[in-house]
Amino acid sequence: MLADGGESPLARSTGRPLGRLAALAALLILTVVLLGCGSDDDGNSNGDSDSEGFGPQVVTQEDIDGQEEGSPSSSLLEWWQAFQFQDAATVVSLTSENTLDDVGEKNLDELVKTRGQGLQGIELLGTSETGGSASIRAGLLTFQPEEEGGEIPDEPTASQPITFTMEKDGDDWLFDTPTYLEPLIEGMKAAEREAEQQSGDG
Repeated sequence: MLADGGESPLARSTGRPLGRLAALAALLILTVVLLGCGSDDDGNSNGDSDSEGFGPQVVTQEDIDGQEEGSPSSSLLEWWQAFQFQDAATVVSLTSENTLDDVGEKNLDELVKTRGQGLQGIELLGTSETGGSASIRAGLLTFQPEEEGGEIPDEPTASQPITFTMEKDGDDWLFDTPTYLEPLIEGMKAAEREAEQQSGDG
């Protein structure tokens, strides 16, 4: 995974003090859980040795610091990391108004809180900027164990190509790809409908 300089989305100001405190609390809890569960009997963490106990699919601060500060790629990784840490307030603050209008802020908030921890890894392959927009070529990474319940490999087993669009808003680059979020939200809602139906049948 690649990354860019700048603050983590969990450290970055969103203008919502309570949201920042909640995000920090969530990060601390998740860190404790992952550090407690992510080690094997020899004390080695699953995934990369420098991922601080996180799985190899998780965007780290090192990834973000590897990108140019204030760049579209840096902002995309900040957005991605916030999503993986289920920090809905930061994800929303790093998402364009156009995308929020298309997918619904409430839907995005729910998606991040319910599916964020399972968001796959990402590898950035290249960026092109035109005026106030940028296109980022990326690969969505899969880390598939050789057998069910097996150890998660350090290296991705598959990469799905995708292009993300970022929109410039003042000095910030915002996530502007509703087409990526729409099927995820629809899948979430379909699962909710199925669960309600099964509950009703029971």
